[in-house]
Amino acid sequence: MSNTTQPVRRAALALGTCLVVAVSGAAVTPAAHASAPDSAQRASVQRLQAHLKPSGDANGSGEAHFTLNKARHRVCANVEWKNIAMPNAAHIHRKSDGGIVVDLTGSVTGGSHCATGVSKKLIGRILGHPGRYYFNVHNGPHPAGAIQGTLRH
Repeated sequence: MSNTTQPVRRAALALGTCLVVAVSGAAVTPAAHASAPDSAQRASVQRLQAHLKPSGDANGSGEAHFTLNKARHRVCANVEWKNIAMPNAAHIHRKSDGGIVVDLTGSVTGGSHCATGVSKKLIGRILGHPGRYYFNVHNGPHPAGAIQGTLRH
């Protein structure tokens, strides 16, 4: 599959369910708020992106869009790529030492698009300084990375 356009991968992020609460005899109906997360959950969900450029494959390119949810300890990714061999791994790395901080391999291999169990502290660090991190898509011909891009708001 070398040098072919790969399908766009999409991840859905479920933000949770609403509760029906009766206050002073007035009820909030599920229909009115069935898809509206509470304000704490909304505040803890933020988005980042990365424009992916060649890092190993001179013809490769792509885009990555991230949803980071502190309340649920989740980082999710939707990734598009072009002109690279089929990816076999993807990660968010620290720029300072290249260390992997979030494994998002499923976002490029057809598995889960979300990493769970990510600490609130790490999510806060990434959101506070996204330029200190990059997203790298790996494949067989380029195990160190075919395309990558710095995270940004």
